[in-house]
Amino acid sequence: MKKIIVFSVFLTSLLQLSLLSCDDGKSNGEGSFDPSKPIEVTSFYPDSGGIAMPIIIEGNNFGSDTTGMRVYFEDTLGVKHRAGLVSSNGSKIYAFVPKLTFMRKMNIIVERSLNDGNVLSSQADDHFFYKTQTTVTTVVGRPEPDNTNVRTLGGDFTTATLSTPAFIALDDEDNIFIADRYFRILPDVWLRQGTKNDKGDGVSGNIVMADTKSQSVIVMKYGTSSGANAPTFSGEKGGEAVFVPEDEGLYFYSMYKSLSYAPRRRSLITDEKTKNIIEGNWKYSFVVNDVDDMIYSVMWKGQLVRFNPSLRTVEVLLDRVVPDIPNGRGENGSNCFCIFSPIDPNMLYICQEDYNLISRIDISKLDNVDKATYKGEFYAGKAITEGPTNGMGWEDGLLQNAKFHSPKQICFTADGKLYIADTGNHCIRVIDTTVPVDKATVNTAIGLPGNPGFKDGGPEIAKFDMPGGVAVNSDGSIVYVADSNNKVIRKLSIE
Repeated sequence: MKKIIVFSVFLTSLLQLSLLSCDDGKSNGEGSFDPSKPIEVTSFYPDSGGIAMPIIIEGNNFGSDTTGMRVYFEDTLGVKHRAGLVSSNGSKIYAFVPKLTFMRKMNIIVERSLNDGNVLSSQADDHFFYKTQTTVTTVVGRPEPDNTNVRTLGGDFTTATLSTPAFIALDDEDNIFIADRYFRILPDVWLRQGTKNDKGDGVSGNIVMADTKSQSVIVMKYGTSSGANAPTFSGEKGGEAVFVPEDEGLYFYSMYKSLSYAPRRRSLITDEKTKNIIEGNWKYSFVVNDVDDMIYSVMWKGQLVRFNPSLRTVEVLLDRVVPDIPNGRGENGSNCFCIFSPIDPNMLYICQEDYNLISRIDISKLDNVDKATYKGEFYAGKAITEGPTNGMGWEDGLLQNAKFHSPKQICFTADGKLYIADTGNHCIRVIDTTVPVDKATVNTAIGLPGNPGFKDGGPEIAKFDMPGGVAVNSDGSIVYVADSNNKVIRKLSIE
């Protein structure tokens, strides 16, 4: 780390000196901009780097006044990302590389807006190669992928053990809540061991809290009545709480911060219209909408439902948001994992595991739709056109060309990037949802697709084994992963 910091400071100083050394050029007219002449980008250095890397762009007729000047890094899909512009002396621009996507090859473009509304533009002949710095470290538990008798036990972050960490959520103090449960990705592909309590007995599920301040792990509940599924945190003022859905039936756990997160088993309330909602049905995830503080879920049969966590009365918003065809197992439903976008807070993204696709629904625009037939927009996955079996696999690329393999929990970073636990591919995928649909891509953020294992480090070496859960910290900058077969919680550092 010291070497990186020293190099960055040295490079920044070098670039600043480079600009200062050219100040004498202003007397020769280099500092003035001539709107009757084109601007020209001739070169830049360095030719590669990551976020916040200083860069010098050389050329002619830039002008020293940066008003109306913009520097862009354009990716291979034609999406422009604005760089941090510091200064110009007319022939050299000093800027910083912006935070970019996972595409490597970039065009560098300089633009100047004229008073008459026209824009002068020039693009460098060479490409800049962007380097995303993604690393993974283990933060909770001990990796024991081949041990099939691991118990779920509290302790400090290095001594605590987790039998089957499946899904996670973080609160506003970055405590990690873990739903510990057994799951499968195909009819015959399960986690290597079942969920166990502190005595080594098999149980349906456990609820665990990892306190990141004290670096301690506490088991909040041993033996949920049915599997504990993907939790959510509500930041509603005065009602901060974690809610954990049980797999079967109407039950869930409410864990209020004011009560030290003590779990309380509660039941949803149905009426004549919704009394049959739970028959032959399951609820795999909860998510809180920060606009109305309601909890939303997509049931296995595809119903989009919501309820007030205090009143607990279920409302069905849409009857079936999953496809009207059998899934990859030949059944008519899907495990669904939901998250709201931080950029568009009413846009609900739904990862449909058994159909190997991602869809989305704007819940603020449901008043005039047909509740019985409306499914929202199928957003990502080749399975949309080729079906859940032919569309299953691993492939990066444009949204409609990408393939997933039994993807589970999803989460958003604050900048609108959607992270996906691609469980069957043993890796973490990412989509920049701020990019237009026809240009957005699915990329592998970290992990070696189809190559399970355990290893911390960068994208060239890091390995996961059936990661089921992903969640972000309170400011939306750090992604945590429930690496289920490895029985640990891991952290992604992305720059």
